This record gives sequence, C-alpha cells and structure tokens, in this order.
Amino acid sequence: MVILLFIKPLLWRKLLDRLVGIWVIMPGALSNFLFGATIRIKGDFIKHEEPALIIMNHRTRLDWLFFWNALYKMDPWLCTTEKISLKGILKYVPGAGWAMQAAAYIFLDRSFEMDKTKLDKILDYYAATEYKYQLLLFPEGTDKCPKATERSHQFAEKKGLTHYQYLLHPRVTGFVHIVQAMRKSDNIKYIYDVTIGFGDAIVQSEVDLVAHGACPKEIYYQVIKYPIESIPRSDEALGLWLVNLWKQKEEKLRKFYEMPRNVRQFEDTPDGMEYELDNNTDAAQKWLIGFWCFTTVFWIFMFFESAFMFYWAVLACIFYTVVHKVYGGLEFLSIDRFIHAKQYGVVGQEPPILTT
Repeated sequence: MVILLFIKPLLWRKLLDRLVGIWVIMPGALSNFLFGATIRIKGDFIKHEEPALIIMNHRTRLDWLFFWNALYKMDPWLCTTEKISLKGILKYVPGAGWAMQAAAYIFLDRSFEMDKTKLDKILDYYAATEYKYQLLLFPEGTDKCPKATERSHQFAEKKGLTHYQYLLHPRVTGFVHIVQAMRKSDNIKYIYDVTIGFGDAIVQSEVDLVAHGACPKEIYYQVIKYPIESIPRSDEALGLWLVNLWKQKEEKLRKFYEMPRNVRQFEDTPDGMEYELDNNTDAAQKWLIGFWCFTTVFWIFMFFESAFMFYWAVLACIFYTVVHKVYGGLEFLSIDRFIHAKQYGVVGQEPPILTT
C-alpha cells in the first residue's frame, strides 16, 4: 500500500483512514469483552462529516482507548475520521506507532516552540485534503498522575489559581493556536467539549491493565457541542473561554464523584441522548474483533515460520527508520508526497463515498 502513497497520495490517505479506523475498533471493544468495561456516552452528537476539535480532560493514560469505544457507539464512522494529538515518543513504538504515523496523528513534544511548526504543517494538510476530520486534543497536556498533579498545583500557586481536585490546569497556548489555525483554513465547524468520569476504579495506566488485568467497569462520557461561531475570536478571549470551561468541568466532576458509585452519571444536554449499539453495529464489532485477533495471531505465527515474513518485517523496520531520519516520520512523508503530487496535478481521485 505504501506504493500507492507515491502514485495517488489522496487515495492513499482515504484508504489509510479507513484501515486504521477499522483497526481501532478492536482495542476499544476488547476493553469491554475481556475486562467487562461498560462505556456510557451521552450528550450532543458528533458529526463525522464536519471538521471539528474535540477537547477532553485527561484523567488516565487509557482515556483514548475507552473513547474509541464511545465513538463507535455514537457513530462507527467517527473511528475513521478522528485524529489524535499525543506524546511524541509513541510514534517510535513498532507496529502501533507506525500505524499512527500512517494515520497522520499529531505527535507533540510538549514544548509549544518545538511543536508549532509540526502543528501548522499537519493542520494545513488536513485542510488541503478536504477530508473532514475531528481532532482530539487533551488541553491538560498529560494524564492526571501524581507527578503531573503536583506540577499543576505548583503552577496554580505561581499564578494565583485555584487547586483543582479532578483536573489539571489546561495549557492555553497550544489550544488557542490550534483553534486559530483551523479557523484560518476554514476547517472547523464545532468544538466538542468531552468530559470523562469513572463510576468505580480509576486505572491510571496501560501497565495496570495489561499486567494486572485492572480495568474500570463503568466509564462515562458527556459531550457538549459549541458551534465555532459562538467561540471568541481573539486569542486572549479564546484562552479565557478555555479556562472558564475547565472551571465548569471541575465543578461538574465534583458533583459526579460526590454521587454514590451506583448512581453516578452526567446530565444530558438539551438536544442530546444516550447512545447504544444497535444489533448491526454490535455484530460488526464482534466480527472485527475476531478478524483482527485472527490476523494478529497469523502474522506472529508467520513471522517465526516464514523467512519471507521475517525479512518483510526487517524491511519494514528499515523503511520506517529511514523515513524518520529523512522526513521526521511517515506522516510528513505523506504530506510531502501530497504537496508534490498537487503541484503536478496527480494527487489522485477520492474513492467512492460510502453512505452511512
């Protein structure tokens, strides 16, 4: 499929979006089937056909995993149109990191001066493809682990802010830059404010999940939609809007966690609803779990049994290493090929639009 990147990069982009979107359904669903996690999502509907920014509090390192399951419940197509901003180190994870590079996720180094150029380049790419993506951003910058909580408290003391119990103080600069960049390219219609809360245990990392089988049994999401026209336009007012939103979110979470565990839930929005799987999407999810589990086991088996597959894996490692050294990652190679093809009028045709 990499060859297609050099021939028709726009078609390659759409096919990779679909392929990665179909894959992410599996890990989110496995949290339910293997560990008994129940995902509940209510509120405003996220439109997969409209470009948007999704902002969410980052309570644990597993929030993105559960959110894939929540998106699938709301609209399975969201799994193919969601993009994520995440820690830069994750792009180096063999296999998963390569897939996220291919999906053109945004890898951040947690320094705005270092991230600004990368952000602009990828956001411009999203807009230039004319595909409608929803970018997931954690304004807090990291999960609410003890170390990050202590840093947030130190920041609050330095700035004379209130200590949050359930949140970290958001990083305003990156949020403002992303919104204004998306506005500049006319590639944002909504901001979706998502709040995550846990009905029982809070499992902080994937280590606890994989090594100890620890997993929360009840995960709750609330979605509130803000049309971009209702969001302040100036940088200062936009930053203040985010700060005030986080104050409201802290109060919302305080009320949520003060409820008895067996009745915890978020309020619905005026035009919202609670989303559940219908029979068809439930069956499709189970089929995809079986397909990807079989495929994974098959590839592992072939890696050890077939010399061809072994050397193919070695070549893949060499390819991604070279691409990283030369371009900074596959996401930037895909941007480079898209720009080159656009200059010469050979970007490629979009595949047929699948109806929902």
